[in-house]
Amino acid sequence: MLILQRVGQSRGARPLFEEVDLALHPGQLLWVQGANGSGKTSLLRLICGLSAPRAGRVHVERDLLYIGHRPGLKDVLSVIEQLRSSAALAGRPCTEGQALAALAPVGLDDAAGLRLAQLSEGQRRRVALAQLWLPRVAPLWVLDEPLAALDAAMADRIAQRLDRHADEGGSVVFTSHQALPLKRSVRSLQLGRP
Repeated sequence: MLILQRVGQSRGARPLFEEVDLALHPGQLLWVQGANGSGKTSLLRLICGLSAPRAGRVHVERDLLYIGHRPGLKDVLSVIEQLRSSAALAGRPCTEGQALAALAPVGLDDAAGLRLAQLSEGQRRRVALAQLWLPRVAPLWVLDEPLAALDAAMADRIAQRLDRHADEGGSVVFTSHQALPLKRSVRSLQLGRP
């Protein structure tokens, strides 16, 4: 469960958002919306504990997986090395076989040995998102612009995975400038002016 109580944040002296209240339960999806600069990424960083709120309280009851809009991939690593490294850093190490299996749904199983420096922006994004198919994945996913640099077919595949995660009792908080083709009901939180 995720609980935000009267949460506020600012960038310097400029308030981004104030008095945000919400409770996200297992099986729920939350789409954080707003214009550029409205504080979407700042809110996700608060949820992940990467920054502290200016006001209010953030409570996360469960382990989480954060995939930012710049996923922090290392160009010198191979695709499979990066995926295994990300899993290990998250405290959920995986075997090479499990990592290879996670690359298949994002269409990168044939690219497992390539260096990240050789990949396009969309392929790099898919490497980060392959974490969603690893075993023992966290119950709460926090995804910043998961569809960035992806084509429509891959966006559908990501949406299917989010639906399945929620069906299995997981929760997802995500930002996106476009609607995800999700089958289940999605709550929304509008930051800034609607």
